[in-house]
Amino acid sequence: MLKIKSIKDAVHGYIRLEEPFWRIIDTAEFQRLKWIEQTSYRVLYPSARNDRFIHSIGVYHLGKKAINGLIKNCSNDLTDIINDNKFSFLLACLLHDIGHAPFSHTCEDLYNYNEKISNIESSLNAELLKELKNGISEEDFCCFQDDYKDIISPNGKPPSEHEIMSAIISCEKYNEYKDFFNPNIKLNLDLIVRSILGCSYKTKRLDPPDKELGIKNCLIRLLNSSTVDVDKLDYIARDTQMTGYENIELDTERLLDNITIIEKEGIYYPAFKKGALSIINNVVIAKNSQAQWIVNHPVVIYDSYILRLAIGATLKKFKKKTLSLKKIINEIFSSKTLSKAGVCFGNQRFSLLSDVDILYLMKGNLENCFVSEYFSRDKRKKPIWKSHNEFYYYLECRDDKASEISLFLAPILSFFKSKNELDFPNQIDNELYKQIESDKSIQGKDELLKIINHPTCGQVYKI
Repeated sequence: MLKIKSIKDAVHGYIRLEEPFWRIIDTAEFQRLKWIEQTSYRVLYPSARNDRFIHSIGVYHLGKKAINGLIKNCSNDLTDIINDNKFSFLLACLLHDIGHAPFSHTCEDLYNYNEKISNIESSLNAELLKELKNGISEEDFCCFQDDYKDIISPNGKPPSEHEIMSAIISCEKYNEYKDFFNPNIKLNLDLIVRSILGCSYKTKRLDPPDKELGIKNCLIRLLNSSTVDVDKLDYIARDTQMTGYENIELDTERLLDNITIIEKEGIYYPAFKKGALSIINNVVIAKNSQAQWIVNHPVVIYDSYILRLAIGATLKKFKKKTLSLKKIINEIFSSKTLSKAGVCFGNQRFSLLSDVDILYLMKGNLENCFVSEYFSRDKRKKPIWKSHNEFYYYLECRDDKASEISLFLAPILSFFKSKNELDFPNQIDNELYKQIESDKSIQGKDELLKIINHPTCGQVYKI
């Protein structure tokens, strides 16, 4: 009989963890998530103190409820397949964020720095394919590679960098974690990785449709979808409670108790009984409200922007004549530094990389203006308007005036957005000024140069 541990969660109450899962939670790579801030909202809501560690456990908890709901509501021929893949799905729920970068979404693209996810040969994608190829059959790997190319294509829904890194870590740790389970329990690395990435099987290409792959796709969508999944259900409820923001309440118990699977034209979809219709509507409202008033709040965005510049300025201190900033970032933000073993770089050893490591490095660079501004709230700049609605209110709903301001700002934004913000200079020096002057691609360049040359801007922009 498996040993059970219970923990008390502020959002879901008591969460019961079976032995294989709490043993995984006890490993150093998972414990690292205690020092990865869940959100960047604390600059706006000081009480929003939660991390990827408890969020991951919360997603596992809701994943169990979803599985129990499916088993209760589906026919026996489907529940047999669900039970066969139950532990793979729950393991994916637990590990879906294990590869998150320090400061979560603010830094996650540093895993694939200056490379595109759509490039199958990018360093991050190449590492994923290499690790997965070593863990599954050649047939399964060829199928995965084909499906993965589709989701990273321009018409697909590509995974984020942290999802790819989480899949890489899951592959690396799979054999160790597998030993925690009873040998009679079925685990499927292919399904675990696909669930983390949101990479479904191409069931449409099969004739007749494959029921087992169809059910697996339902499980994948229960963890990673564009609509309702257990990941969103946890972070919406958790972020709402921890910030104190008055968002709409979600009855996750009722929602997951009404989950089922339907088949339409040979394709299987996760679905909900009509008793959960109002809750699905609440999930959409809650997510949109959180996006508008928290995620995209100018204070949150500005804090993240300053943090990125501060990290870039700090990492440059490691720069040597033979090392580019890209090389430095690739060394520090890698799967190796997330491990217990870690790597040595310069005079520093990086292992179990987390927020505290980056903060420590930044504190050694307080003379930098961006680092100083990040640590000193009194140095922050203030937004003229705080929301789209406020913007139009100040302009007395005059669309022509809004358009005029947009055109005025466009040359600045078009130029600076084209530059790499981590390698962005503190000021515009003569060399950069000449680059702007000679760049024929900048629309409204004359206006930009007028702004730079204006007497009131001289000390800010130009040296």
